[in-house]
Amino acid sequence: MSAPAGPTPAEQVAFLGQIERLLSEGQFVATYKYALLVSIADLAVQLGRDDGSELDLSIRLIAEQFIELYWRQGAPYGRGVADGTYGTLIQNTGQQASMLAIVEQLRIKSPTITIARASKAWGTAVTQTARLIEKMPLWRLQVLRNETLEFLYSGSPVAGSIRLKPGVSANFRRFHGMIIRMTQSEWQRFIQAIPSNASLLGATSDLGQFLFGAERAALIRMLEPLADIQHGLCLYCMKRVDAGEVDHFVPWSRYPRDLAHNLVFAHKQCNRKKSDLLAAEAHLESWVQRNADHASTIGDAGRHAGVLVDLAAVVSVAAWAYGHGAGLRASAWIAGDTVEQLTERWQSILSRE
Repeated sequence: MSAPAGPTPAEQVAFLGQIERLLSEGQFVATYKYALLVSIADLAVQLGRDDGSELDLSIRLIAEQFIELYWRQGAPYGRGVADGTYGTLIQNTGQQASMLAIVEQLRIKSPTITIARASKAWGTAVTQTARLIEKMPLWRLQVLRNETLEFLYSGSPVAGSIRLKPGVSANFRRFHGMIIRMTQSEWQRFIQAIPSNASLLGATSDLGQFLFGAERAALIRMLEPLADIQHGLCLYCMKRVDAGEVDHFVPWSRYPRDLAHNLVFAHKQCNRKKSDLLAAEAHLESWVQRNADHASTIGDAGRHAGVLVDLAAVVSVAAWAYGHGAGLRASAWIAGDTVEQLTERWQSILSRE
């Protein structure tokens, strides 16, 4: 049986309009609904399809995404050492969001989220978070001030899962970057508007980086092992690097999540020139081969550095990113200011994984 047809252009426009309505007309007393929207969008990239299929998502899987999102935000934030004002940002208009307490319990015993995932406390935290999600944001996400828009999923969870409606995962995959940026912007504005956060925020010039940016300390810890794996060579120009950087192979701007096997060692100049572009298919081939040759070593380095390790997710994200880029006839970066159009070769390269 053939796959159901994907959303029409009119349905895609309507979907974006409904997302905008959720963010602008929804009633927000905590940041949970933002986290739920981001979690569903990310899981659609990892597990969904570009046709009109439905997609079942377990609440526990969403809960794991929740913990990852709030893990970073549970760290102390402040205006600066000289000021001496540090604390956990409030994520609720009333008392602190209980999600932060769940994360704090994990943080007490585990310095990184990778250690937390391997601990006995992880299962308990996931169970607590899943209950929280079912109690609060799951049924309220699509509730506006004067109506309910059940365009993402309907009803209560069945057997611990929700079912995204036909074409919803395809729309999330097509407009992932746009939806994430919109949601993060509203999430940040919500936190800034809470009076209790005023003493911590100051000018808030780095608030977005703190809330949603890459974990710089973890990336620094990945620098040396990635350099060793690549024998001191930049993945892109294949020249020796004296002072290299860690780059997200699938750009952070396209999928803002640190995953160990998506990180590469690169020249600073190559990293800057590639920027938010997809890498050319020749670089994709090098990246796939590097991961095939050193999957275990990269995984060990990631766990030690506190970076999430999920090679299957990385491959799914790469397939989504290149498929999406090819569909938009996006340019792929070769070197310097030189780019090329993607061909269909990226599919055969990724199929080797």
